[in-house]
Amino acid sequence: MAELKKMEEFQYDVPIMDEPVIAPENEPKVQRNVDLPQSPKRKLRNISLLEKAIGFLLLVAIIGIAILTIQVRTSITQMTNQITETQATIQAKEESALKLEQQKNELSKADRIKDVAKNKGLSDNIENIKKVK
Repeated sequence: MAELKKMEEFQYDVPIMDEPVIAPENEPKVQRNVDLPQSPKRKLRNISLLEKAIGFLLLVAIIGIAILTIQVRTSITQMTNQITETQATIQAKEESALKLEQQKNELSKADRIKDVAKNKGLSDNIENIKKVK
């Protein structure tokens, strides 16, 4: 086990005061600088004009970037909506074109054309019919 070191006894000399000590009146009074809590106005006085300008410009830049970000997002959303509407219009037109193509194919069948021709009083002239390969 560790042994305790023996410390030398030290005696403190404390003067015994019988009479109160009075400071001489001739000494000039020195004002001590005491750090008291400062009000916001005093704190702003300690900031230089350059620091204030930099802070103001930084604040304006942050607000400007926020506004630009919102504007860009809004324009992106508007463009996306326009693209979606245009795609829906294109799809509707393609469906309409497909239906019209199907109708044209149905109406241009040879059997139907012959029926319409007979109803109108036309007859087949076999001599004028040529087969094309």
